[in-house]
Amino acid sequence: MPSFFVHALVFAAPVMAAPPGWESLGVTDGVEVARKSVPNSSLFAFRGEADVDVPIGVLAEVLWRDGMGVEWVDMMILSERVELLDEDTKIVHQGYGLPWPISDRDYVMEEAATFDPVTKTFTLQFKSVEHAAMPVQDSYVRARAYRTFWRLKANDTPGHTHVEVEVHTDPMGMLPAWLVNMIQKDWPSTTITNLTKRAKKGDINAHPKIQDW
Repeated sequence: MPSFFVHALVFAAPVMAAPPGWESLGVTDGVEVARKSVPNSSLFAFRGEADVDVPIGVLAEVLWRDGMGVEWVDMMILSERVELLDEDTKIVHQGYGLPWPISDRDYVMEEAATFDPVTKTFTLQFKSVEHAAMPVQDSYVRARAYRTFWRLKANDTPGHTHVEVEVHTDPMGMLPAWLVNMIQKDWPSTTITNLTKRAKKGDINAHPKIQDW
């Protein structure tokens, strides 16, 4: 669920060091943000990491539920399932409305969920795919998602979750890399705080596979 351009309060936590190979960009709204150069690409990968005061099962359900992204992902105007491959894997179509005169972007992606009850970790991975039911449309420029994922891990404190998101996407088209990088650097902090805010509304039950974590 990557967004081309993508506040609930993020739980205050000690500043976390960026992983090896990543350049820290500081902390925004409690989210540690970092970027990394990608070989053969002028576009950075970006990541965010934070501890939030929301149960892992509720966060996972918001991430997994079809169509809910338009409620909290910045500029998302479309989120739909194209095909269910198995109970934890599906093909999704996402669209993003961009300011005129920039053309809207869309992604067709495989979305795969994994559950580790031993470490109490939920991972949601995305990658761009081709699908016969979703050819390129005149109303969108087809963008590409590369290494993009969410990782949620239950904290020792009940009801708290460690959240990580990483995204490396290419909106394609005639957009300069410096503009894409400038806008996407805010994506990790914005998307984690928006996810937290949506999950706190109280109308979402925990994902059935994570109810006991």
